[in-house]
Order: sequence, then structure tokens, then C-alpha cells
Amino acid sequence: MAIKEINTYSFIGNLGGHEPEREWKEIDEDRDVINCTETFERPCLLLKPLSVLTTSLPGENGEERRLPVLSNDDVSIELVTGAFAEPAAASRDRHLVCVQVGGSGKVPTAKGDFELAQGEVLALPPGVARANPAGGTRLVVYTREPLHVAKGYPAKDERTTAAECLVLKPSEVLDQVDEGPSGGRHFELIENEDLMVEMTVRADSQRIYHRGFNQDEVAFQLTGQRGTRTTQGEFMLDTGDMLWIPPGCSHRNIGDMLTTRIILYTRNPLALSQEYTSRAEQVAQAG
Repeated sequence: MAIKEINTYSFIGNLGGHEPEREWKEIDEDRDVINCTETFERPCLLLKPLSVLTTSLPGENGEERRLPVLSNDDVSIELVTGAFAEPAAASRDRHLVCVQVGGSGKVPTAKGDFELAQGEVLALPPGVARANPAGGTRLVVYTREPLHVAKGYPAKDERTTAAECLVLKPSEVLDQVDEGPSGGRHFELIENEDLMVEMTVRADSQRIYHRGFNQDEVAFQLTGQRGTRTTQGEFMLDTGDMLWIPPGCSHRNIGDMLTTRIILYTRNPLALSQEYTSRAEQVAQAG
């Protein structure tokens, strides 16, 4: 089957008004994807951080859990659950992006309390003490460079530097987003020189393939279940799963369930944390 593929040759973020370098191609899905014979320097990895994080191991009391998953020198990605407080000194040199994974909950900070519903985003500047209330599970990204509301975010009046605390409510702007060439509703949330965070809401299969270069891509399944077909095979993501896609791997989302994904792009290659590997092994052994 002939299908379009978009190749992105530069980091997908467009901070400062610089559009990524892109090229459209036509490929044969059976030959170039399903029966792909390419070799890849790095593999796609299907990760299950929510399941690993929320599985109690023998001897644990169910209190705070933090699970670093992926990181490089500029960005770190983790999941957190349970009640804990992070002092200002803990993030004195890092900006923070916090995505509410399930339900809703209040995030108390030194700058005020912020109520987040599922899929909503809180950005904090460095040195702001915060707490995670009991029962709240969140996707948290730390990054060194200042954050900005992305150029593609629909609420133009909110496009600003996150020098202060900033809350984005994607559900309130979703009706302002037109369907793109790939189908579904896809828009950018927040970005800096090293990180781009997007949201994709769709109920059908993606109509095109994407092959990104000079960036790592991480898909976090926020709601529902959806497959991703790649030149390295097919992967089914349940709610709370991540698919880590290395540069040069063509991929598109497939399936007809209404789902939401958070997509994170990083300029530099990521590495899997030892904490994730160790805990995942313990969970598997416990059974």
C-alpha cells in the first residue's frame, strides 16, 4: 500500500520561529515498513512505567514512589505517585513540566496551589518547593533550559516564558485544533531548546508515517490503548505505557479507539535509567 511519510531532519521544536526541516516522501507500507530489512543502531523499546511504579513489592508500605525512566544531560523523565514534598533546593537548577496522568488533584507549591485534571500541564521555574498529594500520579519532566508555551499551542495569548508557574488546559482549546494531514487533533504544548511536549487526540489510524532524525521520541499513552506500527515491528501501548522511538525509525499510530498520547521529543539521545531496569526486574520476579 502506498502511503505518505514525512521526514524531519532537525529537532522538531520550533522555538524562536525556526521551522524544522521537513521532506515528504511516498513509501510502500508492506515493503518499507511491515517487511522492512533495515538495521538500526538503537532499538525501539516498549516500557511500562505506570505498571512498574504502582506494583507493590514485598515489604513496601505504599508510600511515595518516584521512578526515573529516561534521561540525558538536559532532560529527565519520571513518574511519581504517593504523597511527598520536594524542597526548593531539589530543583534549584531545573525547570519542571508536570502532566496529570490520572483523575484530578491539587499540586501545592510555594507559589500557590494548582488544580490539575487529567492531561493538564503545570510548568514550574527552578527553586519552587512543591508537593505531590496522596493518590496523585504524574508524569514529570525536568529540564535545564527555560520553558515556553509552544508556538503551536492554540491559546495564543498564553504563549509566554514560564518564568512563573504556568498551567495549560488542553481540553479547553481542543475545539480550536483542526485535523491535520495525519488525522486526529495534534498540537504542541510546551518547549525549550532541548525538549518539545505535544498532545495527540485521535480515534482512528494515523494517515501518514513519521521518520524523525536528530531527536529521540517518547510516546506516553495517557488514555486508552493504541498500537504503533514501526520499521522495527508493532507495539501495543496500554494506558501508562511508553514507547521510546530512536532516530530514523519510521512509525505511525494504528487503531480505532479514542485515545490521548503525550509525545516528548528530546534533542539529544536518552538513556534508560538503572532505577527503572532494576524495579521492572523486581516486579517481574515478584510475579
